[in-house]
Amino acid sequence: MKTSNRRLVFRLVGAVAIAFVASMVLTWILHEKMTKREMQRIFDNVFNDVAVDIRERVDAKMLRQAMLLRDKYYEMREEPWWNDPDESCRRLRNVADELRVDEICIVNSDGMLTHSARREEVGALDFTKADGQAKEFAALLTDKFEVTQPLLPNTLRGDMVKYVGVWLPDGGFVQVGARPQSVRNLSRTAVTGLTHGWHVSGDNGGIFITTVNGTIISHPEAGCEGGQWVDPGEESYCEKRIIEGFPVYAVIPKRTAIVERRVLVATSAFLNGMALILASFLVGIVIAGYVKGQISAQRKKEMAMASEIQESAIPRTFPPFPGEHRIDIFADMNTAKDVGGDFYDFYFSGPAKVTFLIADVSGKGVPAALFMMRAKASIKGIAQTGRPIDEVVTTANEALSRDNGANMFVTAWVGEIDLVTGTVNYVNAGHNPPIFISEAPDKDGRRTSFMRSTPGLVLGVMPGVKYRSETLQLKPGDAIYLYTDGITEQPDAKNVLFGEERLEQDISSMLAGGTPLFEGSRSRILGAVLACVRAHGLGVEQADDCTQLLLRFNGTRRAKSFPSTQAGVAAASDFLDETVERKSLLPTLHIILDEICSNIVKHSGATCFEVDLEENENPECVKMSFIDDGDEYDPLSHTDPDTTLSAAERPIGGLGIMMVKKMSDSVTYERVGNRNVFTVVKK
Repeated sequence: MKTSNRRLVFRLVGAVAIAFVASMVLTWILHEKMTKREMQRIFDNVFNDVAVDIRERVDAKMLRQAMLLRDKYYEMREEPWWNDPDESCRRLRNVADELRVDEICIVNSDGMLTHSARREEVGALDFTKADGQAKEFAALLTDKFEVTQPLLPNTLRGDMVKYVGVWLPDGGFVQVGARPQSVRNLSRTAVTGLTHGWHVSGDNGGIFITTVNGTIISHPEAGCEGGQWVDPGEESYCEKRIIEGFPVYAVIPKRTAIVERRVLVATSAFLNGMALILASFLVGIVIAGYVKGQISAQRKKEMAMASEIQESAIPRTFPPFPGEHRIDIFADMNTAKDVGGDFYDFYFSGPAKVTFLIADVSGKGVPAALFMMRAKASIKGIAQTGRPIDEVVTTANEALSRDNGANMFVTAWVGEIDLVTGTVNYVNAGHNPPIFISEAPDKDGRRTSFMRSTPGLVLGVMPGVKYRSETLQLKPGDAIYLYTDGITEQPDAKNVLFGEERLEQDISSMLAGGTPLFEGSRSRILGAVLACVRAHGLGVEQADDCTQLLLRFNGTRRAKSFPSTQAGVAAASDFLDETVERKSLLPTLHIILDEICSNIVKHSGATCFEVDLEENENPECVKMSFIDDGDEYDPLSHTDPDTTLSAAERPIGGLGIMMVKKMSDSVTYERVGNRNVFTVVKK
């Protein structure tokens, strides 16, 4: 506890320190932003003032040229070429060059452009109907004054042009236009020295006017014109704007930038408040994190204990009934959370009867786990009294429906198998339909099918419900696969569920490919199904608990796998001694087993082989199947060697198989998936 308190103190001190540093950084950033905003305001004011002066001087130069054009107009209209459009255009181009402008227009009293330095414009423009720049000049048709415009995009051509116009005493007006370069050439002397004494932010900084090539033509200090403009760099605030074609720069050194007192006061007040809020926020986060960590640690500890209790309540030892070979059973549960709501169980409910079940409790976490323990204990306690399975489920529902304030319920599939006859009586209480797996394929070659039936009501919802049982007859080698909806309802990235159809298809494909139901005390099928479900839901969180149970009825049949080694052959021989009850057949069976298993070890390339034994009463015989995953080879496809020949004359091989066939009553071979199956029957 002392260590925990000391850690909390350190965190609180760290939070205050972080708040202080953050406040300093934020102060600096905010002050910089407000300073830049203030500089921008100053720049806007300065450029507005400079623009007025520059435009006044440029407008004066342009108006002078327009008035010179007006004087020339009276002379030109008396010339004989005046009414010749081509010649007048040529003459007006010469006049434009003389006046150092780019465009000349003469407009009559009706607003029609009658003469121009551009031949294509003559008669094409009526100022009384025009839009854009031209519309403003229409006022000269009625009022005797001048019109000036800044550099603007030309309405017809899009290039930048500055236009000015002056009225004509006998009606109409003349207009001259100049592009940026012509404006600069015409007005350079007018703006030279314009910004002498212009300083920005007190006595510091200044306004500079340059040519497009960077030659300074106006400097804050008199006599400094003619130099080349150099960017002041990071040491100054600097902004450039183009005014009437002239590049204009405003510069304020950062070290002398004047920020108004209101900016500093506002910055300090705001940031002091922010620092206080941030410190309080960080302290709150530290305390909340500490409390949350304590609660989380306690919850994690409780969940771990609950998980251990749940794990201990579910059978995990396989095979569960040593010495009982009439059934094989294996189950597995993978929870979505620390504690799950699924469960499975199996136990003897009579001298030759085993009850097996799978169930899924509504909800998740500790409440579901507690209800699961209650349901599991109720069903087991009732089943082990030896009552019929329908009464077991009916009575269990009564017990679970009482005192169920949380309104929880459980779906369950409960079955009881007679180990002598293979008869299974079962009740489905709202659970997923199991898959029946037959030993032999049907006429369509399929070994799997759903055990469809009308399920009863889930357990724990309503008392007074009477459940009915159904019956399934298993033959030796038949199996039942049980599962919960965590298997079929796992979504993928597109929210497509794994589904029952996919589940049956995958199991059918595994069996067709030679995957055995059991290997020793384990089931490879269950692991393969879970791998398929996880591959389907790759990148998506597991939606629910995935629980599976597989039971196979063997009857008097027994099977066991061995490594493909000579030690494996010896172990198979011991298995034969332990299993076969008709001891008189053992010598012959040992010879057959040794010959077949030795051939598998030496020639097949198999990793393991399985010996499957079955003793039948009618007809009275022992059936032995040898199954391996080696190369495909049919020993019955070869002709038996001719024993009338001498050993030197006979081809090598074949005597062992011939001996097996002579010692057996029947032999068969088939290739199932990727496995060889060689079967011997000895009466």
